[in-house]
Amino acid sequence: MRVGVFADVHANVAALEAVLRAAVAAEVDELWSLGDMAGSGPDAARAVALVRSSCAVVLIGNHDRDELAAGTLDGSDDLAWMRARKPAARRAGVQCWHGSPRHPVHEYVTAANAGDCLSRQRSAIGLVGHTHEAAAWRARADGGADRVPVAVGEPLELAGAKWLLNPGAVGAPFPARRGSEAAMKEHARAGAWWLELDLDVVVATWRRAPFDGAVGLR
Repeated sequence: MRVGVFADVHANVAALEAVLRAAVAAEVDELWSLGDMAGSGPDAARAVALVRSSCAVVLIGNHDRDELAAGTLDGSDDLAWMRARKPAARRAGVQCWHGSPRHPVHEYVTAANAGDCLSRQRSAIGLVGHTHEAAAWRARADGGADRVPVAVGEPLELAGAKWLLNPGAVGAPFPARRGSEAAMKEHARAGAWWLELDLDVVVATWRRAPFDGAVGLR
């Protein structure tokens, strides 16, 4: 099975549509969303609807919870569906979290805690979003973790180790500089991040999908 994994749409529908088109062109079997469909961008309701209709796995993120609490989203059916989402899931032997294996909603996976997060993870492959940064962490025998460089379009072989992977952000730059129009334009030119995960040969390949109409974060 080949899966298209993405995270942190942040209501940027143009970026999300670019990823969905790229994933369809790549002929992936399923799409998985790791949370933060809403927040920051201009069209949360449309983003939620697109993710709902496209994805086999959908997690809820911290921004999604904030939008629900604020009552700013329209559409009772999508709202009820969104409230039922969890920040963690398991599918096809892969564990998924929005934040981290230790704190599924709010914790960022960084060099300081990647080893502890991998120790908590049970599956050989784990997926997280939240940081907006594409990353690959490989567990060490001593309980630590090594960060392995990732490059767009270059396959990373995962067999024989435990990994925690971040696809990068769809609709927001890294670092997440709120209100930075220049950062958003640069992100749009480089492209929305997504991850192609081939579970048959156990290989991950990071992808980017350029898009038009970048919008600033609020």
